[in-house]
Amino acid sequence: MIFDTDILSMLGKTGSIGLLKKLFPETDLIITFEVYNELLIAKEFWYDFVDEIIKQRFRVIHMDSDSIREYEHMKENLSNLHTGELTSILLCKKEGMDFATNDKKAKIFCGEVGVEWLDIIDILRLCYLKCILDRKEIETLINDIEEKDRTRITKVEEIFDNDVC
Repeated sequence: MIFDTDILSMLGKTGSIGLLKKLFPETDLIITFEVYNELLIAKEFWYDFVDEIIKQRFRVIHMDSDSIREYEHMKENLSNLHTGELTSILLCKKEGMDFATNDKKAKIFCGEVGVEWLDIIDILRLCYLKCILDRKEIETLINDIEEKDRTRITKVEEIFDNDVC
């Protein structure tokens, strides 16, 4: 599974990045070189949460020459996607992997090219269904994400569709 910066940022800022290894213990956690660079730029601006993300030892992958050509061909028509998102989606498509992102435009493009995606709601739902976090812990994490990442998480009710924990 390849991760976009936005998911990592949300979990990193709340000290919850370790959830991903608990949630996906048998899955390679991957970021593209472009996403890695986005994280390093954030670190240059004194965002300490990046250190916790880097400590998780995500595997960093690079585009090969065919993927670079496809990227160059597509980037002009997809100016609404950032480099990290576009490269991640192209590599997911090539490698048959899923993509974790919150970006609406990236999700639409994933649908267009046949890449499965997960967002923070899906990740929190999986934490709930696998009993990694209970309802109260997820509600606390949501509050932390909203406060520390200055975002609003909608569709919270979808996380708790089935009462399992």
